[in-house]
Amino acid sequence: MGVLPSFMVSAFAVQLRDTFPFDETHLGLVVGAFYGVSAGGSILAGRVIERTGSFVGIVLTAACSGAALLGVALFATSWWWVLGLLVLAGVGNASAQPAANHLLAARIPAGRQGLLFGIKQAAVPVTTLVGGALVPIVGLTVGWEWAFAGLAVVAVLLAIGAPRGGPGHAARPAKAGRIHSRRALLTLTVGGFLGAAAVNSMGVFHVASGVAAGFSPGAAGMLLAMGSALGIVTRVLAGWRADFRQGGHLRVASWMLLLGAVGFVLLGSAPPGALFVVGTVLAFAAGWGWNGLFTFAVIRRYPLAPAAASGVSQTGLWIGGFAGPPAFGVLASQVSYFAAWTAAATALLVAAACLLRARAMYLRGDAAPASR
Repeated sequence: MGVLPSFMVSAFAVQLRDTFPFDETHLGLVVGAFYGVSAGGSILAGRVIERTGSFVGIVLTAACSGAALLGVALFATSWWWVLGLLVLAGVGNASAQPAANHLLAARIPAGRQGLLFGIKQAAVPVTTLVGGALVPIVGLTVGWEWAFAGLAVVAVLLAIGAPRGGPGHAARPAKAGRIHSRRALLTLTVGGFLGAAAVNSMGVFHVASGVAAGFSPGAAGMLLAMGSALGIVTRVLAGWRADFRQGGHLRVASWMLLLGAVGFVLLGSAPPGALFVVGTVLAFAAGWGWNGLFTFAVIRRYPLAPAAASGVSQTGLWIGGFAGPPAFGVLASQVSYFAAWTAAATALLVAAACLLRARAMYLRGDAAPASR
């Protein structure tokens, strides 16, 4: 629910364009603003949730996202409306990851955390799957407004069903919320920034790029849904496998980033359409699959401060989401989609290097886990 408003706007960008002026630059700006607000509030949200527990963060996410989805459905008559409503959604999104991480770290045994964090991180490709599937099912039949309004009802259900009480709700002792080993965490944050700048641009512009490559809006939406399904499966499987390893999570994540970069190059090389399909498979399965292992590695390194530590690393992811789509949109509209996809692939390569560098710091003993 935290990221759903952003990806719904992205998936329905072509339909919004038929209602009011809304080109690639506008799309990049509104999604960038969403992630900018998320980045600005993530560290604060993590600290607050360490003290108050996860329930407040979950309800805040549901309230802001639901209001934004309903607002787009009822009031969006220009891209300025979309911008303001995504800013509101960004406020709720800032608390989504710290709240979920706090909840799972408190309630899930260590031997099952990889799988459960993989399932939790699969929420992001679930949003693109939902958005992509709703384009032909709802957007091209009864109208895009109904898709947004219907999902606003889901936000209400989330607020009602948010878990209350129990260890996932309780705040931790003040000393448990302290973050140690900041240098390695900051290195991971930079890697997360670059990776998120690339993959969030993919989620935002995949449909529009597919249309530019010769696919119909409905076919491009279904390709997005297919890619999102692959991302879901990859994140869950990668998390499941992580429970059988004693370490190496950052190394595996870096290899996934490298494969994702290959997929991005293929996306930029289309047409022919077959390259775009193959690129979609690699970009979503590997290029999006790394995120779950990334978050899991952070939680494992900082078990006494999961919300606070993930609030820091998540800031890099949100800043990447803020900076990536506007830059991608400008490159796509002013130069070409090939140039935009190539730049995104380069960002993934550098992100992989950052993750390996942070891993080397941990192995060398420069950044011992907070639990030691």
